[in-house]
Amino acid sequence: MTFDPRSYVPIRTLSKTIDAACYNRISLALARLGDSLSVEISPLRMVMRVERRFWVARSLVNEIPLMAWVNFRVGGRGLHEPVPCQVRLYHFHASLLMGHAPQLLANNLDERLERYTSRLRGRSPAVTPLMRGEGPSPRRGA
Repeated sequence: MTFDPRSYVPIRTLSKTIDAACYNRISLALARLGDSLSVEISPLRMVMRVERRFWVARSLVNEIPLMAWVNFRVGGRGLHEPVPCQVRLYHFHASLLMGHAPQLLANNLDERLERYTSRLRGRSPAVTPLMRGEGPSPRRGA
């Protein structure tokens, strides 16, 4: 079942910032692994659906929405600057989890990226590098 944070009324909406390193690692994972990822965060007993526009956390027990990070304001910022966003809380205990979830998500995605990269290392490269003296001469025709 897909979840659209606009279709639920949050208990509370907070203005927050996501650490730049954390946000950038999650964005890199989305760029390399796919536009929509489902990530289980076992220590918090939740599963997160991660997309460019929003990150949604749901309970592993009964799949109710817990919280969603939305409205990321990434335009005009440096890569080292935190990313302002909104956190929408849908469960009364979600505020206890919201501080840990982005970092655990980034760590989980780092592990996925490492496995993805190690699989790529085993493949032959898509572009074969030319050795000195091979290929067309840059001065041909001169």
